[in-house]
Amino acid sequence: MARIGLFGGTFNPVHTGHIALAERVLTEFGLERIVFLPTGNPPHKKNADITDKMHRFRMVQIACGSNPQFLVSDYEIKKETPNYSYQTVEDFRKIYPEDELYFIVGGDSFRDFPKWMEYEKLMAMCSFIVVSRPGIPPEGYFEKFRGDEKPPRVFFLNDATYDVSSTEIRELLYKENIPEELLPPGVAAYIREHQLYQS
Repeated sequence: MARIGLFGGTFNPVHTGHIALAERVLTEFGLERIVFLPTGNPPHKKNADITDKMHRFRMVQIACGSNPQFLVSDYEIKKETPNYSYQTVEDFRKIYPEDELYFIVGGDSFRDFPKWMEYEKLMAMCSFIVVSRPGIPPEGYFEKFRGDEKPPRVFFLNDATYDVSSTEIRELLYKENIPEELLPPGVAAYIREHQLYQS
């Protein structure tokens, strides 16, 4: 039985913090692989600032190309309608029926889980690796839960704050300043080639 991480995100664009986080999760939790899942039509984001999904998918492929333990799935990219996390995990349970799935999620998102579509179903299908925020003890992440959910296996990745964000990178790109040091090798060249994130 393999341990497989599911790492979803808009990745708009993917940056060095995403890759560093995935590498740390692999090491600290003994996962065999991590599947990156760029979102196609994220239901919680209605922002026109989201770059075309095929560009975001290709950038994640480039960023993950040098690590054989990283896979990039077009599962959500291919969906024409908004996709919810419980649907993704439900389908990946069928792809990996004998393996243990770990859903990688930020601490802020985990605290809002009771607002997610079919969140109880999601929590019953996989374990969670929660990327903790400084100053929030583990019990603080369950404040918004009712308390009668089927208890998931939750693991915390502490002190995983990386001084980089996709929002910051986009703002630099809009000013025609490509932050090479914040982007995985090859991603900056792709952005230049396709003239992405131009004001």
